[in-house]
Amino acid sequence: MSSTAGLETAFERMAEAVAQSLTAGDLLGLGSGSAVAKFARAFGQRIRSESIRIEVIPSSMQSFLLARENGLELARDSARCPESIDVVVDGADQISLSPRSMIKGGGGALLKEKILISASKKTFILADHTKFVRMLNRSVPVEVTQFSYLRAEAEIRRKFGADPVLRRLDKGYPYYSESGNIILDCQFKEEISAARDMERELKMIPGVVECGIFNEEVERFYRANQDGSFDTL
Repeated sequence: MSSTAGLETAFERMAEAVAQSLTAGDLLGLGSGSAVAKFARAFGQRIRSESIRIEVIPSSMQSFLLARENGLELARDSARCPESIDVVVDGADQISLSPRSMIKGGGGALLKEKILISASKKTFILADHTKFVRMLNRSVPVEVTQFSYLRAEAEIRRKFGADPVLRRLDKGYPYYSESGNIILDCQFKEEISAARDMERELKMIPGVVECGIFNEEVERFYRANQDGSFDTL
């Protein structure tokens, strides 16, 4: 089995396991990304075969479309996050297991995803083995208001010695987040050894709406392996 085929098999098995773990009546927060797309397909198959009812709150336009395409029922008021959610299923761009911190936001839905996870009783994160590292070290998406762009960019560079880059579309237009803000992708000079402190300090900069460092509690990480197996961590 090739590594690509092995990962695809692992994701299918992983998505099926997570889909089977949900119970009728749950309120599900649906994250964004390719791992979530695989879960949505597996979950849709279970919904159709067992006729159970689970309502969904999407974190993005992508997850809204995934819900519709796979026959998942949207919550009556899916435009707002309720006080409490039973479970969130999401992916991650990078994961450090020691502090159980993550970097998310590659798809631009970081603000809504963090709100959903903060309201959830339990969170399941699906990712392949390459996303797991000893310490976080990839660029961190920082969502800022358009008005604060220049000031926030300068403050991030001054305070952290980082290199913030305005995220753009292929044609050069600014990329807008799911919440209508712009995103600075910030590469730090060193690994992130104190993720909680950095999250807090970034969010103290005026104009920063949210950052892609996630320190919320995660019930279970699912890790897809090249041999077709998966681990729960």
